[in-house]
Amino acid sequence: MSGFGRDPSRQRPGPPEQGSSTGADSAPEQRYRLAVVDAQGGEHCGQAILSQDWHPQLGQLADDDFCIVILSERPSGSLGPIAVGVAVCAPGEAVHGGPRLRETATAYKVREKERQAPDSEETLALSASAMTALASGQLVANPPLEIGPADIFSPHEKAPRLDVLAQALLAQRAAQPYLHSLAVALAAPADAAPSAGLAELLPALSQALTVAQEKAPRLPDLLTDMPRIASALESLSSLSEATTTATFAEAASRLYSSPSDLAEDIYLCRALTESPNEARKAARMRRFIIEAAVPESEPELAIDRTLVLEELSFVTLVAEPHRWAAMRAAFERFRHRYQSAYLKHHHRYWEASLTLHAQLMDLVSHVQALRRLNTLRELGPPLGEEALADYEQLPQSIGACLLSASLEREPGEAARCSTCGISLNDEPPWEDVQRLRRRLERAISQQLQRLSSKAVKQILATSGDARVEQFIQLVQASQARSLADVLDDELLGFLRRLLVEAHVKSLLSPVFAKLQEPIPDLSEEVVEDIAEKVARVIHDAFTTSQQALPENTWPQLPSGTSKRSPV
Repeated sequence: MSGFGRDPSRQRPGPPEQGSSTGADSAPEQRYRLAVVDAQGGEHCGQAILSQDWHPQLGQLADDDFCIVILSERPSGSLGPIAVGVAVCAPGEAVHGGPRLRETATAYKVREKERQAPDSEETLALSASAMTALASGQLVANPPLEIGPADIFSPHEKAPRLDVLAQALLAQRAAQPYLHSLAVALAAPADAAPSAGLAELLPALSQALTVAQEKAPRLPDLLTDMPRIASALESLSSLSEATTTATFAEAASRLYSSPSDLAEDIYLCRALTESPNEARKAARMRRFIIEAAVPESEPELAIDRTLVLEELSFVTLVAEPHRWAAMRAAFERFRHRYQSAYLKHHHRYWEASLTLHAQLMDLVSHVQALRRLNTLRELGPPLGEEALADYEQLPQSIGACLLSASLEREPGEAARCSTCGISLNDEPPWEDVQRLRRRLERAISQQLQRLSSKAVKQILATSGDARVEQFIQLVQASQARSLADVLDDELLGFLRRLLVEAHVKSLLSPVFAKLQEPIPDLSEEVVEDIAEKVARVIHDAFTTSQQALPENTWPQLPSGTSKRSPV
């Protein structure tokens, strides 16, 4: 779709804008705004310029997405450099009178017996002789377009297909950065990239891709160390199937976030075919560096990591193969410094974890108390269940790593311990344990508040049991640690019985009150309803009393840790 106008909003244009002339006898330029919708539905604004002669100032894009220059005279010499996104249409022979903007016929619609005339539109209409002259002329763009002047100008049509030309320019402009990166990567280590177009670059890409795809299956260890190779070959294969500049631009923008990413895949592909042994070693080194995370607390080591990762690239391997020895030496220096820091961190981490494990064992009393209190369903729904679940998981990330001694003797080739997998950025979960302690204490406190209700305290106070009196004091003082020493299974059962009795008594109290009346007024339905509630309370009490605590609620010190699984 396209539209002419003086402004990009597609309003009806006013008189043509007059431009500067190139000579005393030259006709003034005519400039028109042109809006085009591309294949993806995006709207782009540019301009069409009608001029007698060519001069370099005509091909300035400024803020436009494209520019189409239509000449009425054959250029006397070379057009010179033309910017990407600019097309110049020159006739095979002079166009007498030059092209003119003409108004199309007004279309009418009959609606409710009234003739209504819509806004008239304007289009760039040319005479048959002008269309013939331009169709046999030149269509110049940088780089050359895949369409010719005959595709735009036809003697059988009144208006040139400027929308087709504009869309070709937009596709060319979108594809150009990717084409340049492709040309540079395929030509390296040449000093300058050839000004090749899509027709020359795609066969070269397909040829390099074919060789790489043949060698990749023979290097399974390389694919393991560098899984991105498979995705790179797949992306390049999809890109090589493009048949036009438009499809190439669409595929490139979809597969790659930037032209440099495309170039990286090309260099990777070339390294795989031209230097497979070095590519295998470089892939292993890059994997080591990528996995060797360095915290901000080690600024010098972090800078070394960044520099080595930039230097140890497939670009350098292809474009400057003589630097391979220096690349390996830089990697070895970084690995030596990194492994020294990693061994110290690994030792400190698991040494601190032993202290942290002792803190976790101190939470056993909290866990036991909360689990027992949660079985008293008469107090309400259980509390702190997520905290109890996290407590079960924490010991898996706190303990000891059996490879501590062996790592000190032989660090190995991996950037991280193969057993625990910690990095330099990882720290023992101090905050997780403290947060868990606060959550458990909060849940226990809420349960104790339930037990401290006035009705429950009165029931417990009348029991006469010494342990119950001690329990009341602990509840009132909210001493979670000492609570576990008193709240054993026997006392828990006793509390459950008292709570159930209190609940049943509260349900039967209205019935007993009615029995004291001279003539009890109590329907059979009410009695049945109360009896059903009493039965439900007793049944729930028996069900919850059968819930057994785990035999061992103490966190065990792991004999070895496979992989960390933080909370």
